Amino acid sequence: MGGRIGFMMARYAQDRIRSLILGGASANGTSRIGDGFRKALRTGGAAAIPGMWGATLPPALATRLARNDVAALDACRTDSLGFSDVLPTMTMPCLVYAGSADPIYPMVEETVAEMPNVTFFALPGLGHSEALLRSELVLPRVIEFLDSVNRKPPN
Repeated sequence: MGGRIGFMMARYAQDRIRSLILGGASANGTSRIGDGFRKALRTGGAAAIPGMWGATLPPALATRLARNDVAALDACRTDSLGFSDVLPTMTMPCLVYAGSADPIYPMVEETVAEMPNVTFFALPGLGHSEALLRSELVLPRVIEFLDSVNRKPPN
């Protein structure tokens, strides 16, 4: 849901964003998990969340996910009309990445094509959860991006 929140920030508080990093996020407005996520929350509560990741999670992350506020998560997952309208206005430096095996990968590519100041990289063969868990692949690119942003004066 971080991508959705990032797009909302770009829509409603862009003056507060110097740069933006989005992992596995598309602007098309459809939920990656949708009704299955909502059903799991209703039946299993927050304890069901770690199992929905489809990947082995570090114990600390699994514990943190299981402590989530179920009502807040359900409200955040509500499908929106999307954020395509805000993409051309996102002139701040943006870094976007996604796993090439993520079902939303084509939508991420469509999103990136509409962003005027974006750097994009793919994580070959990784799905959504795996891409978000592979910090050794992502952090070097994030650090490089942030270093480049910090060398430039703010917009």
